Amino acid sequence: MTEQGIVIDCEDKFAKVRVERNSACASCGKCGMTEQQRYVDFYADNSIGAQSGDTVTLEIAEGNSAKFALIGYVLPLIPALALLFTALAVQLEEWIAILMFFGGLAVGFAIVAVIDKARKHKWMQTPVIKEIIRKAAVPIKEEKQ
Repeated sequence: MTEQGIVIDCEDKFAKVRVERNSACASCGKCGMTEQQRYVDFYADNSIGAQSGDTVTLEIAEGNSAKFALIGYVLPLIPALALLFTALAVQLEEWIAILMFFGGLAVGFAIVAVIDKARKHKWMQTPVIKEIIRKAAVPIKEEKQ
Protein backbone atom coordinates (compact mmCIF):
# COMPACT_ATOMS: atom_id res chain seq x y z
CA MET A 1 0.00 0.00 0.00
CA THR A 2 1.39 3.42 -0.94
CA GLU A 3 0.36 6.57 0.91
CA GLN A 4 1.42 10.19 1.00
CA GLY A 5 2.21 11.87 4.28
CA ILE A 6 4.15 14.62 6.01
CA VAL A 7 7.30 13.98 8.02
CA ILE A 8 6.62 15.11 11.59
CA ASP A 9 9.87 14.18 13.29
CA CYS A 10 13.23 12.60 12.40
CA GLU A 11 15.45 10.55 14.69
CA ASP A 12 18.44 8.54 13.47
CA LYS A 13 17.39 6.49 10.43
CA PHE A 14 13.68 6.73 11.18
CA ALA A 15 11.05 9.38 10.56
CA LYS A 16 7.59 9.81 12.03
CA VAL A 17 5.25 10.29 9.07
CA ARG A 18 1.66 11.50 9.48
CA VAL A 19 -0.81 10.16 6.90
CA GLU A 20 -4.12 12.02 6.65
CA ARG A 21 -7.40 10.14 6.30
CA ASN A 22 -8.69 9.98 2.73
CA SER A 23 -12.02 8.89 1.25
CA ALA A 24 -10.84 5.30 0.64
CA CYS A 25 -9.98 4.78 4.33
CA ALA A 26 -13.50 3.84 5.33
CA SER A 27 -13.45 0.59 3.36
CA CYS A 28 -9.78 -0.39 3.63
CA GLY A 29 -8.91 -0.83 7.32
CA LYS A 30 -5.30 -1.88 6.66
CA CYS A 31 -3.71 0.79 8.83
CA GLY A 32 -6.16 0.41 11.72
CA MET A 33 -7.51 3.96 11.45
CA THR A 34 -11.01 4.40 12.85
CA GLU A 35 -13.69 6.69 11.43
CA GLN A 36 -13.07 9.27 14.18
CA GLN A 37 -9.33 9.59 13.54
CA ARG A 38 -8.11 12.30 11.20
CA TYR A 39 -4.65 10.78 10.72
CA VAL A 40 -2.32 7.95 11.69
CA ASP A 41 1.42 8.24 12.45
CA PHE A 42 3.93 5.70 11.14
CA TYR A 43 7.59 5.23 12.04
CA ALA A 44 9.27 4.75 8.67
CA ASP A 45 12.73 3.92 7.38
CA ASN A 46 14.20 7.26 6.32
CA SER A 47 17.17 6.11 4.26
CA ILE A 48 16.56 8.84 1.67
CA GLY A 49 17.04 11.64 4.21
CA ALA A 50 13.63 13.31 4.37
CA GLN A 51 13.42 16.23 6.80
CA SER A 52 10.67 17.49 9.08
CA GLY A 53 7.87 19.07 7.05
CA ASP A 54 8.64 17.22 3.80
CA THR A 55 5.77 15.60 1.91
CA VAL A 56 6.75 12.02 1.12
CA THR A 57 5.51 8.80 -0.45
CA LEU A 58 5.36 5.99 2.08
CA GLU A 59 5.32 2.26 1.22
CA ILE A 60 3.44 0.23 3.87
CA ALA A 61 3.57 -3.58 3.86
CA GLU A 62 0.17 -5.22 3.31
CA GLY A 63 0.30 -7.69 6.23
CA ASN A 64 1.08 -5.18 8.98
CA SER A 65 -2.49 -4.50 10.14
CA ALA A 66 -3.15 -8.06 11.26
CA LYS A 67 0.12 -8.10 13.21
CA PHE A 68 -0.72 -4.72 14.79
CA ALA A 69 -4.07 -6.12 15.94
CA LEU A 70 -2.47 -9.25 17.36
CA ILE A 71 0.15 -7.29 19.28
CA GLY A 72 -2.09 -4.44 20.39
CA TYR A 73 -5.22 -6.38 21.35
CA VAL A 74 -4.41 -10.06 21.91
CA LEU A 75 -1.05 -9.82 23.66
CA PRO A 76 -2.42 -7.69 26.55
CA LEU A 77 -5.22 -10.24 27.06
CA ILE A 78 -2.76 -12.99 27.99
CA PRO A 79 -1.86 -11.70 31.50
CA ALA A 80 -5.45 -10.48 32.00
CA LEU A 81 -6.97 -13.88 31.30
CA ALA A 82 -4.23 -15.66 33.26
CA LEU A 83 -5.03 -13.58 36.35
CA LEU A 84 -8.78 -13.98 35.86
CA PHE A 85 -8.61 -17.78 35.58
CA THR A 86 -6.17 -17.98 38.49
CA ALA A 87 -8.57 -15.97 40.66
CA LEU A 88 -11.48 -18.19 39.64
CA ALA A 89 -9.43 -21.36 40.19
CA VAL A 90 -8.57 -20.40 43.76
CA GLN A 91 -12.23 -19.43 44.25
CA LEU A 92 -11.80 -15.74 45.01
CA GLU A 93 -14.89 -13.57 44.93
CA GLU A 94 -16.05 -12.52 41.46
CA TRP A 95 -15.41 -8.81 42.02
CA ILE A 96 -11.80 -9.61 42.97
CA ALA A 97 -11.46 -11.76 39.85
CA ILE A 98 -12.75 -8.86 37.74
CA LEU A 99 -10.31 -6.45 39.38
CA MET A 100 -7.50 -8.91 38.73
CA PHE A 101 -8.56 -9.14 35.07
CA PHE A 102 -8.36 -5.35 34.64
CA GLY A 103 -5.08 -5.26 36.53
CA GLY A 104 -3.72 -7.94 34.19
CA LEU A 105 -4.96 -5.95 31.21
CA ALA A 106 -3.10 -2.87 32.45
CA VAL A 107 0.02 -4.98 32.95
CA GLY A 108 -0.39 -6.41 29.44
CA PHE A 109 -0.62 -2.97 27.84
CA ALA A 110 2.38 -1.81 29.90
CA ILE A 111 4.38 -4.83 28.67
CA VAL A 112 3.45 -4.04 25.05
CA ALA A 113 4.48 -0.40 25.54
CA VAL A 114 7.84 -1.36 27.07
CA ILE A 115 8.59 -3.94 24.37
CA ASP A 116 7.49 -1.48 21.66
CA LYS A 117 9.88 1.16 22.99
CA ALA A 118 12.72 -1.37 23.32
CA ARG A 119 12.18 -2.62 19.77
CA LYS A 120 11.91 0.98 18.50
CA HIS A 121 8.48 0.35 16.94
CA LYS A 122 9.86 -2.51 14.79
CA TRP A 123 7.26 -5.25 15.34
CA MET A 124 7.05 -6.07 11.69
CA GLN A 125 8.26 -4.85 8.34
CA THR A 126 8.89 -1.15 8.77
CA PRO A 127 7.21 1.24 6.33
CA VAL A 128 9.72 2.86 3.98
CA ILE A 129 9.86 6.41 2.65
CA LYS A 130 10.20 5.92 -1.12
CA GLU A 131 10.46 9.50 -2.36
CA ILE A 132 10.27 13.12 -1.30
CA ILE A 133 7.41 14.78 -3.19
CA ARG A 134 7.87 18.28 -1.84
CA LYS A 135 10.58 19.72 0.40
CA ALA A 136 9.40 21.86 3.29
CA ALA A 137 10.33 25.54 3.30
CA VAL A 138 10.27 25.58 7.11
CA PRO A 139 10.43 22.47 9.34
CA ILE A 140 7.20 21.86 11.25
CA LYS A 141 6.69 21.13 14.93
CA GLU A 142 4.75 18.04 16.01
CA GLU A 143 1.24 18.75 17.32
CA LYS A 144 -0.58 16.50 19.79
CA GLN A 145 -3.57 14.51 18.56
